Amino acid sequence: MEVRTEAVDFSCLTEQRRLELQEALAQLEVGVLVNNLGISYPFCQWFHELSDEEVTGIISLNIESMTWMTRAVVPGMRERKRGVVVNLSSAAAQAPLPLLAQYSAAKGYVENFSRSLDAEYSPYGVRFQCQSPLWVATNMALPNSKVPVEKRATMTMPTAAKYARCAAASIGYETMVCPYWAHALYMWLAARIPDAVAIPAIFGMHKKVRFHKKNVALMEKKQKGA
Repeated sequence: MEVRTEAVDFSCLTEQRRLELQEALAQLEVGVLVNNLGISYPFCQWFHELSDEEVTGIISLNIESMTWMTRAVVPGMRERKRGVVVNLSSAAAQAPLPLLAQYSAAKGYVENFSRSLDAEYSPYGVRFQCQSPLWVATNMALPNSKVPVEKRATMTMPTAAKYARCAAASIGYETMVCPYWAHALYMWLAARIPDAVAIPAIFGMHKKVRFHKKNVALMEKKQKGA
């Protein structure tokens, strides 16, 4: 087995580096592409509280990375009439998320991009799947955790390895899927709650996060450094 690697900084992807990556991938018969790159807010914030760097980062890492990687492999897949692209979205795309608005919107892009391209390319044997997890025990879900994230896993928040097994087993089935059973159950129930009830509840929960003493201190530090 031969393994090839390409180191790419998607936070500052230049046109030259993008073309180099595209050329490198054109030499390979890519059968499966998994776009699993993204960032969220360091903690819940109003949109105007985000720095320009944070706004740019969310766009670059959640939207542009997936778009350009997909663009690099689809021509070859279409020509060979086979291939699968798996894009990782989030339950955050399923409803308005005040104080996480840009992250929610970015994941909404992932979902509609995947659904539209599946319709576009499935006649040519190329399929797209969008996977939308809820919480997974990672540093992104548990920032600044003093306990190893794997030890904080629960039935509703699996370890990354456990989620990955479910995710891999789901490839090749539905276009839109929530691979882990507890997440799927939660999202099924959440979809049946009216926005008039859900949005104030989410807003209230996120305000508590925003005004937690730890995050208030982080915001004060951030504003002083601006």
